[in-house]
Amino acid sequence: MGLDATDRKPQGVTLAQAYENIRQWYAKNIALLQKPSGTGEYEKKSEALIEALPPAAQLTDLEIRAVLGEVIYGNLEWAYHKSDGHFKMAAYAHGALESAGLKWSLSDAERQQLKSSRLWPHLSIGR
Repeated sequence: MGLDATDRKPQGVTLAQAYENIRQWYAKNIALLQKPSGTGEYEKKSEALIEALPPAAQLTDLEIRAVLGEVIYGNLEWAYHKSDGHFKMAAYAHGALESAGLKWSLSDAERQQLKSSRLWPHLSIGR
């Protein structure tokens, strides 16, 4: 999956700004997460992550980066192409990472650091 060539990305958006736009959209649109009959493990994990997302001021840049990664390839990917009327969720994630000169993938050392994060139980990385 990837952004379409015609998809705009926010220019100069910070990690925190992108995270807040993403967090607010998911909180308002959690009902769009379709819960199939059966175990629905992905949906349960996604819902738990959405409910655990605190304001950006309470997170480190690494934690924010991990959440942006979840939009691109993890428990929040179901809304990759969903928009808040301005940008797609993935466009916020990619745009912020590009503005910061960062990649969405995390190193083993960064994953190790995240183990102490309150978000760790809800992140798909390293599993």
